[in-house]
Amino acid sequence: MRKIQTYLLPITFFCIIFGGFVVHVLTVDRPQSEMENRALASANITPSPQEIFSGDWSKQVETYISDQFPARDTWMRNYVNFQRTVGKTYLNDKYAVDDNSGWIISKPAAAKPEEELASFASDLQRLSEGLAEKQIPFTFYSLPAKATYSREPSPSYMPDDAGIANNTKLHELVTAAGVDNIRLYNDMQDDFSAERNFYKTDHHWTIRGAYSGYEALIHTLSERLGETIAPIPYDEAKTFCLPNQFAGSWNKILYMTVDNDEQICYNEPASFASQFTIYDGTIEEGVTAPYEAVYGRAKQMSADAVVNYAEAYSRDFAELTIVNDNYDSDKHLVVIKDSYFNTIQFHVASHFKTLTILDLRYLEKDIIPYLQNMQPDYVILAYNDRNLKLMPE
Repeated sequence: MRKIQTYLLPITFFCIIFGGFVVHVLTVDRPQSEMENRALASANITPSPQEIFSGDWSKQVETYISDQFPARDTWMRNYVNFQRTVGKTYLNDKYAVDDNSGWIISKPAAAKPEEELASFASDLQRLSEGLAEKQIPFTFYSLPAKATYSREPSPSYMPDDAGIANNTKLHELVTAAGVDNIRLYNDMQDDFSAERNFYKTDHHWTIRGAYSGYEALIHTLSERLGETIAPIPYDEAKTFCLPNQFAGSWNKILYMTVDNDEQICYNEPASFASQFTIYDGTIEEGVTAPYEAVYGRAKQMSADAVVNYAEAYSRDFAELTIVNDNYDSDKHLVVIKDSYFNTIQFHVASHFKTLTILDLRYLEKDIIPYLQNMQPDYVILAYNDRNLKLMPE
């Protein structure tokens, strides 16, 4: 009996380790984490001698085991719930949650070093000057981000967020660099509501917030073009919402542990479905896509499907060209954008003969000569105000 007790602990330990190894080997690796919206590590089974002796391979193995651990999402969801139970303020060191309202608030941003902001301003200056060589006008737009303007409800002891100060300083540097720029919040602030404009559990704006941004963008762009372009009036009666559960980006990072009743809504003219010819890439490449395959794919999903922001509105394309049959301006507008623009891309497209949308995260081209060769009538760069680099994150 004593001999059995002596060997019981090491045998149990070996069984757990070996059993875990077998389960890990038999579990199919996942290429992507739907919750974290990132690629998961894959196994490097042929490491180089340099990787082995430098220690890089052991780090790769550690990351691989962590990313591909069996039932990882369940473990991570339980860990988030544990953090909430013990009263941790920032879950996963990222977000605070108000359980009464369902609002997720991001951890406050620190003040950015002026060198970092100046680097972005310098990139914008180079872009503006490169376009000016071909007489192509350029304007930088910063769009109000949820993380910057939705700071309540939050614990009273939470530090102040530096997002507004960072954005203000950036625009000062961009102005000093001679680059035309618009802080879009200034044109939206008279009727600005964080509760109306942003999702509770996602970092993007709602259709109502996006529409306010679209109206302000068109007003300011109309002035710069010297043309009378009026945004499509917002009509609440045209708003319709889907019954699907919404998987907000921040809620996904918290493994969908925050209950919410948010809805995916749309407000668009019926003509949008037929008035555009849409190219996935350039017109010359000739790859067309129907409107419903680009915008609002969630409308075609079953009512019980859980829908994320990209499915609700539009995924990110490296390059999208929209040719409009019923335009106000015969101009060719180029928009360099992040995902905030996705919601309103067809609203903006409805005013111009041609709209080219570029996403530098996926476009594998040198942007200045590419735009010089394209010869558009106007170029804008529209990023949410948390993106402080030419290559958005």
